[in-house]
Amino acid sequence: MSQGSSSQKQAIIVGAGIVGLTQAWVLVKAGYSVTVLDRNSEPGEGTSKANAGQLLYDRIGAMGSPGFLKALPQTLKDPDNGVNISGLAHPAHWYWSINFLTQCTNRAWKRNTKALLQIAHRSREIMETVREEHDISFKWRKPGKIITHATRSALQTADDALQYHKQFGGRHDMISQEQCFELEPALQDTQMEIAGGIHLPDAQIGDCSMFCKEFAKLLASEYDVKFRMNVNAYGLEKSKRRISAIATLEGPVSGDLFIIATGADDRRLLPFDFPGRKPVIGIKGLSLTFPVGQTPPDLSVTDSAGKFLVMRLGDQLRVTGFALFSRNAKPEQKYVDTLTAKARRLMPQAALYETTPEIWMGSRPTTDDDVPMMGRAGAENLYVNAGHGSLGWTLGFGAADMLSKHIAKYQY
Repeated sequence: MSQGSSSQKQAIIVGAGIVGLTQAWVLVKAGYSVTVLDRNSEPGEGTSKANAGQLLYDRIGAMGSPGFLKALPQTLKDPDNGVNISGLAHPAHWYWSINFLTQCTNRAWKRNTKALLQIAHRSREIMETVREEHDISFKWRKPGKIITHATRSALQTADDALQYHKQFGGRHDMISQEQCFELEPALQDTQMEIAGGIHLPDAQIGDCSMFCKEFAKLLASEYDVKFRMNVNAYGLEKSKRRISAIATLEGPVSGDLFIIATGADDRRLLPFDFPGRKPVIGIKGLSLTFPVGQTPPDLSVTDSAGKFLVMRLGDQLRVTGFALFSRNAKPEQKYVDTLTAKARRLMPQAALYETTPEIWMGSRPTTDDDVPMMGRAGAENLYVNAGHGSLGWTLGFGAADMLSKHIAKYQY
């Protein structure tokens, strides 16, 4: 079902990750002819490639919080506990760091968390529509989730924090150790201290990379979205107050509307400063994918003390963890070993841990307030949709829809 015609406005999206693809969907539905550019050979090969895979629409929150500051001394003392902030000492990250600290108040956390939940709820609505209308295979399930806590006091603190979310809908329950084991038998042989957990019955999971590739095929075949892969965009060609083309090593790509959805690489293409500009930093996360073992989990499980997540995606076990404020693009073996050991202690029989895992490190593009940057970017027809942090999979459709509504206020 082709949607394109010579009379349609031409939208150029830079970035074929989950954010760029969801933006393509929303714009083609709004009547645009869409072309997506990406420097990789396939869609979903950047930050979207091997993320945690959870779709958690009701119980997400901003990273900046009083709790983050309270935990900072322990973080500095033990960088292997899941967060390593040593990279923030680099001068290039100072501006982001200072702004982030201003977001670590209770008032700011509530404001930013509310904004994230609003985007997430819209995202869920659109994802449900897409899944109903199209048969896209991406290992989707709705098994629920458990967040384990090592002490009763930590469990109570977590429950207290989640009370704020109740006014926006969704469900969560504080459960005992025995209930954790009953809901998720893979935890019964755990070597971790578990006093209890937070159960999120509505949590969903799916393979984001698989979704990106299948969704791109759908966009191309049924909606005539053009994909130009292996294209290296490096600048903008401007005419007066408008952008006329994206400058690439393969030649200029012209259009009527331009959207930059390149995550932490947004600064390569966007003007240095414009109203609404936010600092974006790439927070690196590590992902290990093993073959499943004798007792793989059904639910998604996050160990709050170790700050890592374990979930089953088909016949694979995905283990993700660490927030590394680092300029090093390659994962160090010590982090691989640490994350493997944590997963083995949490669920000894969940995976074939003795095999060599698929190792991936992605850079989560994070704004100082954790809310994505969505809006006009210094020219009449230039927009940005970037900075979704670890929530791009959850926020993608909602952020794209909100930006599309903003674009619709202007005529081109």
